[in-house]
Amino acid sequence: MSVNTPVRLIFESLKGSWRLKRSLNSVLAGFPSGIFEGSATFKPRANAHSELLYSEQGELKMDNGVTLTANRKYVYRYSTDEDKISAWFVTEESKQNDGREELDYLFHDLELEQVDGGWVGRGEHLCEMDAYWAFYDFRPSKLTTELANKAVDVFGVRYKVKGPQKDYTSDTAYQRVLE
Repeated sequence: MSVNTPVRLIFESLKGSWRLKRSLNSVLAGFPSGIFEGSATFKPRANAHSELLYSEQGELKMDNGVTLTANRKYVYRYSTDEDKISAWFVTEESKQNDGREELDYLFHDLELEQVDGGWVGRGEHLCEMDAYWAFYDFRPSKLTTELANKAVDVFGVRYKVKGPQKDYTSDTAYQRVLE
């Protein structure tokens, strides 16, 4: 029998559909800045226990006036043994085959801690010469210290990315779509 820890409840409450708005702010002229708006889903991954396939799609309106359609996928995994959430890349090849995304490699482990009645998380990833720092903020009004039967209905994710060809911040706000 699994224990409903706060970390597990946060993971479980991600399931469903979300609206998202992301601002990209680059220090470098050659890297786009702008606003991405779209939708995202967290769905149980086929034939995988305690994994959610994250899929987003939307439009990026860059500051230079160009609009692009964009999408991305990750797999979020909950480990009962470690009471931890991790984010994984999916392989490029699996995006074009039968729709069952295969895990590629670890993006980051999410280290969560309780702060002021909410939960914040941190993770980091080194990709060749680029460093990614992830910051998660789960502070919806429904998220209490008890967490029993409470659902996350808003949350935020910030990435700070720095490397020889990158220097930007990505701030994303998620709001649950009521189904």
